[in-house]
Amino acid sequence: MNSLVLLVLLIPAVGGSLILSDYDDIYAQSTDFQLPSLSFNNPYSDMPTNMQNSLSELGDIDEEVDSQVNEIIKPTFQNPIEKSETKDNQDEGSPANQETETGIGGNDLDTPTPTPTTTSGSGGGAGDVYVVDYSNIRIQKFDTQGDFISKWGAKGKADGQFGVPHGVDVDKDGNVYVVDMDNNNVQKFDSEGNFLFKWGSMGTGDGQFMHPHTIKLDSVGNSYVSDMANFNIQKFDSEGNFLFKWGSMGTGDGQFNAPEGVAIDSLDNIYVTDTDNNNVQKFDSEGNFISKWGITGENEGQFKKPAGLDIDKNDNIYVVDAGNSRIQKFDTEGNFLSAWGSKGPGNGQLASPHDVAVDSDGNVYVVEQLNYRVQKFDSNGEFLSTWGSQGSNNDQFLDPHSIVVS
Repeated sequence: MNSLVLLVLLIPAVGGSLILSDYDDIYAQSTDFQLPSLSFNNPYSDMPTNMQNSLSELGDIDEEVDSQVNEIIKPTFQNPIEKSETKDNQDEGSPANQETETGIGGNDLDTPTPTPTTTSGSGGGAGDVYVVDYSNIRIQKFDTQGDFISKWGAKGKADGQFGVPHGVDVDKDGNVYVVDMDNNNVQKFDSEGNFLFKWGSMGTGDGQFMHPHTIKLDSVGNSYVSDMANFNIQKFDSEGNFLFKWGSMGTGDGQFNAPEGVAIDSLDNIYVTDTDNNNVQKFDSEGNFISKWGITGENEGQFKKPAGLDIDKNDNIYVVDAGNSRIQKFDTEGNFLSAWGSKGPGNGQLASPHDVAVDSDGNVYVVEQLNYRVQKFDSNGEFLSTWGSQGSNNDQFLDPHSIVVS
């Protein structure tokens, strides 16, 4: 008789960890209310790699696990789990009057926020590359050749600090917006990493978040934030004031099971990847459903855990097909154009890719969690260059998660 052994270990320092014994190809999203992608034949996860490794030796279980896990975890894991540090890691309401919440992290409030660190590089301006260095709890800034410019961020809940930074975008003035999925807020910085303001708090109400992942700005400065645990997209004005939201849990048109990436075309249509429904949905700027494409699979136009996406100046859409270790390119109607990538550590290969960004010349940048690097391609997927390695020094990464080019 098949059986499921579910062990829940409550570890005070990290707020609890969930370990499954005996599983096969179980995928889920986020560190707090679902398990990460646990298939290491097709790695994809929002969990730090040090926690992935602790799960990598587990075995097999039959197909009933997936539904049982989702029934148990989705309703109950509402509070973000504090991420444990890797040994390499050394280093609400109205935005203007945001108060910091107490919670997991204890002394984080007493930790001073470091001044952004700058070394040689191109400085601010168009063509800067910002990478969310997830497990190093910081933002790193590079030029488009991969030369390190600066970094900022530290663990905590104060202004300019992060619990778990996840999504990033840049406005037309060069200001940087960072989604913190642990502190449940969005912080705005100038291009040098100086804190400007923030908005958001934990909850299910308007302007509140349970597990925000991605932010994207439209042509007039409105921002759209995907919320994994509230199963919705929220729209805010340039000051962080709530405008409206849409979405609910499900598989129907306009519904989500794990809304992840957000991208916006030249007409301000919104595209959202749903990691668990294995599709891309298209909406107008008011959140009205237009179309969708994608099913589970490995063929052209099919997905296995799509993650980030971005759109070039010609409205070509690039989607990170994480479980298939590739990038797929589509037009705005969802018609397949091309794909590239395969699993591995070599140039042009991918290991747990998570996000993609396109610069003004049409070059494509991809961050990989398990290769700890950024790869740069031309618009046809031809490899150009790469930078990054595992670690916590300048231009090193621990779980690079998101990327944007100004």
